[in-house]
Amino acid sequence: MISEPELTVLSYLSTEGVDGVVQRELADALEWDPSHTSRVVSTLAELGLITREQQHGRYRVSLSNAEPAERFADLAREFPHVDFAGLIAGSTIQLLYHLDTERTAAELTDWTDVSRATVYRRLKQLRNVGIVTKRDSRFALTSQFQGLAAFARSLVRHMHRQEARDHATGVRLIWMGVDEYLFSCRTDVTASLFHRTGPDVLEQYGIPLLTREEQYYFRSKDRTELTPEDLVCHLLLIDDGARYRSYCLLLITACEIGAEALTETAGRYDQESDLNLTETVQALCTYLETSGDVAGEKLPEWDTFKSTAADYDISV
Repeated sequence: MISEPELTVLSYLSTEGVDGVVQRELADALEWDPSHTSRVVSTLAELGLITREQQHGRYRVSLSNAEPAERFADLAREFPHVDFAGLIAGSTIQLLYHLDTERTAAELTDWTDVSRATVYRRLKQLRNVGIVTKRDSRFALTSQFQGLAAFARSLVRHMHRQEARDHATGVRLIWMGVDEYLFSCRTDVTASLFHRTGPDVLEQYGIPLLTREEQYYFRSKDRTELTPEDLVCHLLLIDDGARYRSYCLLLITACEIGAEALTETAGRYDQESDLNLTETVQALCTYLETSGDVAGEKLPEWDTFKSTAADYDISV
């Protein structure tokens, strides 16, 4: 995530260098070594959060018009007395990302890679300066600092999009968490962190479909492969229509996916989904368990599904 020196530069450009500043003058103002300043500025430029232009042999840096840069600038100008760089850098951004509503410390620990002890320590720091409040066992941003959650979310979304665009063209984010995201694109992606998913992958399970113009990938640094349960959830996130629900039914049947495992996987994606995946996959499982007697929305007639499954040699 973004570091304290990087946020320090953004803070300075938001308040003192609104019209831009020469990089050497920035180093002098921050009392930094010029080489250190150059590294921090280069990172921010690569992230698209600042612009750096060479003028008369000198670099001039200024904030970009990227959404997170503008959101952070608004916060820095509204609360010039708050040391945001020292308070929210690093893993605290992950906590702010999830503090768009009230959360318990247990939820923040489960949904991030931050230890329980660090979660409590960071929340205490934020409470001490009036950024976070606690009611019973739940933590929330105070009303005047709600913009921090919006900044964190826009930053994560921006960084995901920037990374995906480094590897593919025509990128469209479909779902995202702090460290993982699902996206469509128009080109192959071969980097190890990106796992192919979506309709094309169904062929691996004996369900070949016509080739589609868009390709789908799931980025994760912690996974070596995706499970069939993941694929069901990805298909629904890509398209929750009747056709994709039928694909999911075929995959659940072909792989004999259990309702408990599928519901648990859906719950993880539900944290950041507008679609109620848990409810949807439970409806799919109930449909299969009752041989179509309990048919929810956007599900085929049972005889139609059996005929489609037979076309793929899937036993229902």
